[in-house]
Amino acid sequence: MERYEEAVASFDKAIEFKPDFDLAWNNRGYALGFLERYEEAVASFDKAIEFKPDFDLAWNNRGYALGFLERYEEAVASFDKAIEFKPDDDWAWNNRGYALGFLERYEEAVASFDKAIEFKPDKHEALVNKGNVLVKLKRDGDAIEFYNRALNCIDPQWWEAWNKNQGLANISALKKEAAVKTSVYIPTPDEQGSSSKFHSEKLKQLQYYMMQQPSLFSDLSQAKKSYEEALEFLTFDKFPEEHLQFLQELLKVYSSDNPEKFQENLEKGTQQLEELNEEPKSEQERITLDSKLAAFNQMRVDILAQSKVPEKHIEALERAEIRKNICLAWLKEGSIYQPPTEEFEFKQTQKLLNPKTAVIYWHLSPIAITTFIIKHNEPLKILSPQLPSESQQKDSRPYFYQLQRFERWMQRWKKSYEDYCNAPYTDKQTTPWRKNMKSMLETLGEILEIKRIVQDNLQDVDNLILIPHRELHLLPLDYLFNEKDFIITYLPSFQIGLQLLESTSNSENTDSPKLVNIEMSLNNLLFTDIQSAALYHLYPSYGKFPNQTVTKTNLIEALGEYEGYFHFTGHGYHILENPIESALVLADTEKLTLGDIFECPELDLRKYQLICLSACETGVTSQEFSKERIIDEYVGLVSGFLAKGANHVVSTLWRVDERSTALLVIKFYQLLKQRQTPTIALRQAKDWLRQSTHQDLAKWYRDLAKELNEPQSKASLETEAEIIEDHIKKKKKEPTEVPYAHPYYSAGFILTGKPRTTG
Repeated sequence: MERYEEAVASFDKAIEFKPDFDLAWNNRGYALGFLERYEEAVASFDKAIEFKPDFDLAWNNRGYALGFLERYEEAVASFDKAIEFKPDDDWAWNNRGYALGFLERYEEAVASFDKAIEFKPDKHEALVNKGNVLVKLKRDGDAIEFYNRALNCIDPQWWEAWNKNQGLANISALKKEAAVKTSVYIPTPDEQGSSSKFHSEKLKQLQYYMMQQPSLFSDLSQAKKSYEEALEFLTFDKFPEEHLQFLQELLKVYSSDNPEKFQENLEKGTQQLEELNEEPKSEQERITLDSKLAAFNQMRVDILAQSKVPEKHIEALERAEIRKNICLAWLKEGSIYQPPTEEFEFKQTQKLLNPKTAVIYWHLSPIAITTFIIKHNEPLKILSPQLPSESQQKDSRPYFYQLQRFERWMQRWKKSYEDYCNAPYTDKQTTPWRKNMKSMLETLGEILEIKRIVQDNLQDVDNLILIPHRELHLLPLDYLFNEKDFIITYLPSFQIGLQLLESTSNSENTDSPKLVNIEMSLNNLLFTDIQSAALYHLYPSYGKFPNQTVTKTNLIEALGEYEGYFHFTGHGYHILENPIESALVLADTEKLTLGDIFECPELDLRKYQLICLSACETGVTSQEFSKERIIDEYVGLVSGFLAKGANHVVSTLWRVDERSTALLVIKFYQLLKQRQTPTIALRQAKDWLRQSTHQDLAKWYRDLAKELNEPQSKASLETEAEIIEDHIKKKKKEPTEVPYAHPYYSAGFILTGKPRTTG
């Protein structure tokens, strides 16, 4: 019932009538613990012990509450008293070990967990806790044994509570080997409802583990056996969703060693998915199901793409594109942009191309990365991945090998970015994500074979359109093509590109576009103020709102009133499982969600040639997001603004420091003012920032100061120039040093939108 406040009141009444009622004092403390009032809980347990000094349960509960207060030494002493009065209390031994772990007394903790297991051999909590401590002691092999025992001991009916508290996630530290080695649990009929979820959680670990193996065939027979046994229990009739999820996993294994079974089961699974979709469901339930089981469609793309028949390659691209547009269409109810009434055809791609333009179109599945190369009036090409010499094994599959390398790389990228976000400001510059970014991006280019793509296919090309898929949307792919001076535009899909070509912007050809500037800075930052003054100077028809007044209502009104450019400096976030809730953060906890943008009929973004989302972190938006995998397709704020009619969107994949961001943004808008297209302006602004020396920047600061009218910004720019010149004079700075050459400062800025159709 969880009515803990009422419970406390009831125990208070009982104590009022019998002040020495030790059990009431204990239970009162227990209820207070659920209310997270731990100090009061400890006081209640103390009263229980006062009236019954050998009350082992009260001693145990007291130790537990002290643990929540991080008073671990006292907690251990309480558990010792509980054990003194009840030596076979497995809970007290387990809790004692847990507290010792926080004190980093790991050997003593192991001994405590051993006692808990001695008195209750199937105590999964103690088995998991011992495994965790063994990891701390660098005894990974022993830890695997105890995780494995825990998985086999747990009652499937209680898996959810177990997983919430410590559960299966603990195996992550050991590459999921325990899950691979765990035998499949076949439940009794009474257990089947909850066991299907438990079983899913156990084998979910194997999916991740297989991706970590240096060879595709590590533990392959165990994987196949586990999935096949799971499917014997998780029949389509009784557990249709779970059955199809596990069939997806089994297909990955079959794709490697049994093409006939792979094809047969892929057809079977696709048919079963169609049957499942015919059952009555809400629109949201249908979308969730389709996303969860997207691998069936993705693997059909792989079969077609790896065919020796060229016509099948075209069919593969068409199928991949149709799926993209289905994902985008889920957001578009009431949008200007609507899903195509006719299915996409390959010949439509030529509308986006000319002899100097090519498209690189990626598709990620559970078993392959497919790279399509589309050029003007040429046959469709598909990159056939090459294996490094040490991997030329007759059993290896190059597509899967490439995918494995990418998945491992992506996990490292996300983890290092998470560590960067958590680091103190003073340490950020020395974190591995910052220090190793250049080499990590070079490795990514090697994995995706960018040099080979350029050398073999793009020597006669000046303009590139990049269409990523899934996690590739989160990465600065244009940076990987930096050996040739390409003009690069991103697109979410061919279809959005085609619709942008057909639409017209009211402001595209105007000599004096207006600019709406929204700055949601949490502090008064020097260079944000300078940026604001510079934008006002460049665009006198300028709408700026104090950040404390920017609400959803007046932002939508402003976007309806102006046209031309919309510049937003502030935070944004992406909700992976429900993209419609992705949002720009406004004043007073308000936000402008993707749903708001789509649902507002008067908001016509075709009036906007450019939307610039500065500091919105559209690539990796949160630490929670960094732990998740994109199963189907990434649909974010950028796709939403384009789908609503905006011509171009500049976004930042990660948050860049305030100073370099302002420099790049000001230079970008200066180039726009000189009638450069957004695509060329962004490329030139990035090149300028990367190549500018200290000497160049000092001169630029002085030149900008002369142009501005706002006194504070003029003075600040003059001061910045003087500081640089003084440092050069005193040999503290080399005049030719380029302070913003590192990719951190510029590679995260990308432009998505209307491609160039002229050479």
